[in-house]
Amino acid sequence: MESIYVVLQRIGYKRHPSIKNKLVIDEKVKDIVEKIFDMYANGHGSVEIVNYLNSNKYLSPTGYRKTDIIQDENKTNYDWNEVTLCNMLKNEVYIGNTVQNKKSVVSYKVHKIRTVEKENQIRVDNTHESIIDKDTFEKVQCILEKRGTNTKLKYDYLLRGLLYCYHCKRKLQIVLKKNSRRNTQSHPYIICADYKKRGCFPLSINYKKFEKHIIYVVKKICQIYADKEVFYSIYEKYQNKTLDIRDGYKKKLEQIDKAILDINNNLDKMYMDKLQDIILEEDYIRVSQKFIFDRTNLIKQKEELDGKLIGTEDKISSKNKTKEEKELDELIENFLKLEQIDKIYLYRLINKIEIDKDKNVYIYFNFSKLDSINENLDEFIKIEELLNENIQKTG
Repeated sequence: MESIYVVLQRIGYKRHPSIKNKLVIDEKVKDIVEKIFDMYANGHGSVEIVNYLNSNKYLSPTGYRKTDIIQDENKTNYDWNEVTLCNMLKNEVYIGNTVQNKKSVVSYKVHKIRTVEKENQIRVDNTHESIIDKDTFEKVQCILEKRGTNTKLKYDYLLRGLLYCYHCKRKLQIVLKKNSRRNTQSHPYIICADYKKRGCFPLSINYKKFEKHIIYVVKKICQIYADKEVFYSIYEKYQNKTLDIRDGYKKKLEQIDKAILDINNNLDKMYMDKLQDIILEEDYIRVSQKFIFDRTNLIKQKEELDGKLIGTEDKISSKNKTKEEKELDELIENFLKLEQIDKIYLYRLINKIEIDKDKNVYIYFNFSKLDSINENLDEFIKIEELLNENIQKTG
């Protein structure tokens, strides 16, 4: 069980003056907690944030707890470090949750502490007032997960943490490999490690060439989105197409429901005929089995269509997400200004990239509108070329 003392080392909360084991927000340091989460969620790395805190003379959580001082111009110790910062960014206490049973002793004989699996920890939601909203916290967790916990890698590739196998859904590895010729320089390749053990497929792709291709596609998609004239000329068409697909799914579902109802009515009629000796027992069994087989297939089709219908409804409703649009506008504007691609911006734009055995690439974005461009990229480019031609003619 995580003690109240350990929780309090996570700067931002203090004990309630009268209620035991109750946390209240420490208003003196609330702003710095919000600043840390906001910086990380908006593309600033852990090293950059630690440098910011130390250069501005902020005391670490331990320093604040011992001295009750937030900033000290003369401070010579109590520096922030990456471990403290990352532990803080992962802590659910900041969204109002209490998590217990994080650590346990192996046995009374072996006094060794082990980390308890996340699903076996005790989590109680909304035990106290939150400092960080859940959207920001989840965005931070997404970035942390993709970046990984090892910040001291010799080769920290731009797409590391985003690459997945299309077939086994596991993360792909980036490894250094040499060509068959001797004394040649090693080059990074994307592979599906231990594919044989999982019955998956072999994969070997030159990472540097692959990265250039992905960056080109992502930049192209962002440029199309930023050019609102081009984007909205095709997005409305995409939305209308989605509406047509949805209506098609609904019509098909109505047909399936009618077919299932007809089968049930026929089964009821046959059963009554069997009871009245109008048809033989063996004929009833033979025909009813066929009806039941057909009905089972129809139910499976209905389940698949229901899933597809939900997907199209999500795409249609996403049009009204103004908060998402504002975030995306700002993100893309900053992304396109970068002289050198920043990994954090990629993590915020891209959810994952899957590669199949035939080296087909599937990019999944964190924003529905970027996905819509990705799905219709060829059509967007044609529209863009047409508009450029018209501008040249009228110019």
